[in-house]
Formats: sequence, structure tokens, C-alpha cells
Amino acid sequence: MKSLLINAGFGWCATTPLFRTLCRTNDYCIKKKTSEGGFPKEPHLLLKILERHTDDRAIRDAWNIIDAERFATIEGYVEYINNLPGERVTDFSNTNADLPEEFIDAIAPTLLNHFDVKVTMIVRDPVRRYYSLCNHLYKKDIRNRIHGDIIQYFRHMLQHCSHSYVRTYRMYSKWFPTYSIVMEDLWKNPEKELPKLSEFLEYPLKKLHPNVYHDGVKHDKLKDQWTDDIPLSPIGYQMARKELQWVYDEWMSEFGNIPSSWC
Repeated sequence: MKSLLINAGFGWCATTPLFRTLCRTNDYCIKKKTSEGGFPKEPHLLLKILERHTDDRAIRDAWNIIDAERFATIEGYVEYINNLPGERVTDFSNTNADLPEEFIDAIAPTLLNHFDVKVTMIVRDPVRRYYSLCNHLYKKDIRNRIHGDIIQYFRHMLQHCSHSYVRTYRMYSKWFPTYSIVMEDLWKNPEKELPKLSEFLEYPLKKLHPNVYHDGVKHDKLKDQWTDDIPLSPIGYQMARKELQWVYDEWMSEFGNIPSSWC
């Protein structure tokens, strides 16, 4: 039975360094689309199946097929993965974290019938993750600047944050073995944390790919992490922490502690 690793990690939590840790640094699986097939990062295929975007370019490009109508179903997803070379396949799409629970409930039995499914969920200090996201959005769309500078925009966006780590964890863990990765802990203490991830994956991981959020160095191949040009001040952090305290409280209730780096 082929192994399928679904990453339900959140954007701006080092999902790209984690993907490259598995698929380039350690050869856990196919690293990108090739002539033989395989998933690149962010195919968003489960989302496309949910929304029935049968004409979406992501379906055609990632699966290299003409009959998108046939393959934009969970049965097509299964067929495609089974036809890929190798024993292990990853689906690294940040949108996997936000899929509706009823959709996961509907497709989980089919996936379990065909694959050895595991799920990773990489998370980061909620305030710092959301600040990086807002920096990305602020730069991407000039219309966001009507709110003022990045700090004013961040303050505005905090009112609309609804991303729950625990909701995603519970949604997947009721069906599949699910491993939560605290980004700060993994890169700060790889000697301790990397063996734990290796044990979960049942595959030896030797080293980590660079991570801008940890290293503080703007690596050329990680430009999606070049977000926080203006550091978040301690006052700004405390302001945001009050708004997002519910995320920390949920984590504490589910896992029994809050990572020491989340401060």
C-alpha cells in the first residue's frame, strides 16, 4: 500500500522548508512534477475537488491530464496517486488546513482504503505567523494600504483572524495519525525533534532545509519567506497576543502546554 503524507500545515509556518526537508534534503518522496509525475508544492487538488474546479489550470498542470472532469473527484485523486512511481507521495497544500470538516469526513474512508495515510501539521507562534501573512498580503495588493502602514493593516486584520490550529488537528486526527510540528522547536533543536518526526514518518531524516524564519537569512530559494521587512515590536506583539489569545488557549487545552518559544 502506497504511503500518502498530507500536510495540513498553515502558511507562513515554514511549510516550504518542511517540504524541501522531506523531498529534496532527504529524498523522502518525489520533489516536484517530472515527466514521470508527482506533486509540486501547493497543487491545492483536494480544494479543487471540493469546489469542482474541473477547468482549473492546477488540475491540468499538476496531473498532466486532459479529462479533468473525470479526475477532479476523490476517485481520480486515488487513481492518479496510485499511478505515480515510488512508495511515498506528499500532498503539501496550505489549503489542506482550511478544508471543511465534512469534506474530510467524506473522503477519509476512501483514502484509508487505498493508502497508508499520515498527516503533518506544522504551526508557528500564532502572532508571528499572522504578522508574516499580513506582510505578504500588504505587499501583494496595493489596495490594502488604505488602512495605513503595515502595523495599522495588521491591527485591522487581527479582527478577522479565524485560523484555528486545534480545529485542523482534530479534523484530521480523528481519521489519520497526525503529527503536530512546532516550527520553532524543530529548527531550534533538530537533534531532539528530527528523530521524533522520523519515527512518525518511519523514514530517517538526516538534516533540515534552511528556514528564513529561524535563520534570519534571506535565502534566495526561499523568497516566499521574505515577508517581515519591519520587525514586530514587543508592544505590537503584546497587542496582537491579546487579540489572538483564544488560539493559545485552544492549544493549551488540547496539548497541555504552550511552546516556550511562543512569547
